[in-house]
Amino acid sequence: MSTRRYPHSSVSPEEFHKWLSALICVLNCVYFLLNMMVMQKFGIGAVQITVAVFSGYCFYKSSKGLYQPWHSYTLLTSLTLSILLSIAVMELVAGATYWGLALPFWYYSLFGLRKGFIFSAVIVLSTATVIFFRTDTNIFMPYRTIFNFTLVYCSIWLVCHVYEVQRQKTSELLHSLALQDDLTDLQNRHALKADFRAFHKNFENMHMLIIDIDHFKNINDKYGHDIGDSVLIKVADTLTQSIQTKEIYRLGGEEFIILLKNISDEEACRQAEKVRKAIELGIFFSHNEPIKLTVSIGISSLRPEHEFTDFLRAADQKLYQAKREGRNRVCA
Repeated sequence: MSTRRYPHSSVSPEEFHKWLSALICVLNCVYFLLNMMVMQKFGIGAVQITVAVFSGYCFYKSSKGLYQPWHSYTLLTSLTLSILLSIAVMELVAGATYWGLALPFWYYSLFGLRKGFIFSAVIVLSTATVIFFRTDTNIFMPYRTIFNFTLVYCSIWLVCHVYEVQRQKTSELLHSLALQDDLTDLQNRHALKADFRAFHKNFENMHMLIIDIDHFKNINDKYGHDIGDSVLIKVADTLTQSIQTKEIYRLGGEEFIILLKNISDEEACRQAEKVRKAIELGIFFSHNEPIKLTVSIGISSLRPEHEFTDFLRAADQKLYQAKREGRNRVCA
């Protein structure tokens, strides 16, 4: 499975976590001083300084590039508990409930759509319960407070949810634009590089097949570029159908790449020959006139010292060898 990183349409969760950690650290330090020196709330002050210290630790780790997902979960859990404790301990007029309104935005920004929804739902229920059980001189006050808080919270929650849905759609579009060939719908060179880095770490051996359509320029010259494009699309479909792998890429022009993982040299040659025959036996129509194609294929085997350019160059050299030897063949 590829571990490539997809582009974000906004600030990444890691970057958002770093600056949120700094904000939480500063805010909890301020509230710690107020509660310890002015309000004489030593218990909640102790909780707030603990949250401040941990958020400072999270900011330090993120600044050093040592972010871990558990940092975000622990940070938001401790912050949430601190806010709920403040609502339970402080007077309602102190306004601790206001900080609960910021939680949906932070949840969605750090944890995404599904977890953001779940965490936001838990908080509105928890906060409403805490407010309900608070004693108040006016018997109607808890109900009015719960009603108003819930409406405002759900409004903010809805906006955050809609925003996150749209952000994910935009990110998927950016991913498609960045990593997918717009003509053939295969993956492109950027995706190839990203997958190479991921596979190089996780697989002991890997083979690259570089496939070039023989005399493709003649097709463009004879039939036009629109027919040439339709031929490229049909070749991409043939490659997808003839080999059992998702790692198929259009390198550019009439060149395609296939990555094969954890197979022998002999099996790589068999797979390449299967592809070559599938193209040779296929018929690529231009209106009513059949177009026959052949391809030349070069194969390289990954070596420990290979970088991406070395791996590609080795396959390219074998491809040129196949062309020099008459085309419509496989060279490894």
